[in-house]
Amino acid sequence: MLKHLFKLIWKKKKSNFLMMLEIFVSFMILFAVWSLSFYNYRNYSKPSGIDHENVWAVFIDFNTQSDSLRNIYRDLVRQKLKTFPEIESFSFTSSNMPYSFSSSNNMYSYKKNQSMTETMSADPSYPAVLKMTLAEGRWFTKGDEVNKIKPVVITKYLKDKLFGNENALGKIIGENDGRRQVVGILSNFKFENDFQPEAACMIQPLESWPSDMLIRIKPGTTVDSEMKISKALVQLGKDWSVEIQHLENMKANKNRIIWIPILVLLIVCSFLIFNVALGLFGVLFQTISRRKQEIGVRRAIGATKSSILWHFVGETAVITTFGVILGLFFAFQFPLLNVFDIDASTYVAGILLAVVSIYLLVIGCALLPSKQASEIYPAVALHEE
Repeated sequence: MLKHLFKLIWKKKKSNFLMMLEIFVSFMILFAVWSLSFYNYRNYSKPSGIDHENVWAVFIDFNTQSDSLRNIYRDLVRQKLKTFPEIESFSFTSSNMPYSFSSSNNMYSYKKNQSMTETMSADPSYPAVLKMTLAEGRWFTKGDEVNKIKPVVITKYLKDKLFGNENALGKIIGENDGRRQVVGILSNFKFENDFQPEAACMIQPLESWPSDMLIRIKPGTTVDSEMKISKALVQLGKDWSVEIQHLENMKANKNRIIWIPILVLLIVCSFLIFNVALGLFGVLFQTISRRKQEIGVRRAIGATKSSILWHFVGETAVITTFGVILGLFFAFQFPLLNVFDIDASTYVAGILLAVVSIYLLVIGCALLPSKQASEIYPAVALHEE
């Protein structure tokens, strides 16, 4: 049976080659779409490590460049915020707070290992505001401010990059004035968006310059309270400006930057695949229509409807297999060469899903023309020829 299929395919090698090329292109598109979808879904399904609900981001401009005045102003703000019963906790933080459009990167090393790391600064109350939990160690405290080497909390991803299987707690990373001592490890911390993969991040005690804040408010707090808090902060200093944003809205904005391009890509790829499916359907329908004499002869010598049906489906599946084999050759280069520094399992999942999808697509396109071919009566087919 297979030998016969290969003979028929070889006799029509020009038209079958074009079909195989079309299947190859479709496979590569499906591979890219499924890999991207699987990658983002896997990242999205992981916990963020923070609770963004009922958290406000407060951006304060003290209208001064003096670090000493900034420290005094921050103390005034702290005292004022403690008078509001709506506020559960608050923390001054660097501008690259979660879901912001700000970033601060530094290279940190331990022995021969290095990693570019997002570096944040915050008050010791930071984990209470975002309800963060540690996998190991502790959070830094006010008492750590006297230490010459700053204590830091790092993500598990950074721990694995720098220390591997070693115990990271108590170890010193960085050099000279940039030395930091690891006191805690976060298992999960998505600070960019919900689709963010595991990232290297370090949180250190607050430095002298930040004037941005995160505030956790009690559930049910109204807009009137937001206006009241904002007005109270503005009145503390001359020419101060205060802007309050909801962390939930900031997160939605960052997520939108990721999922809108993905949605557009999916729509474009779906349109391409739909056009490919129509093309395959047309080619198969025309090919089968031209082979009525062959079908009539086979029916006349006793071939059943089902054998005719599965003959054409099988022939299409063989052509599809050649296109898939060509596609697999290129697709497997991605995990082998570690393209885009993505885990190999993502590409493997994309390959498997693309193989299943392409066979379902092609066989689905082949079924209707094959079914119509199987219902041709021998006398009618031979009479037409």
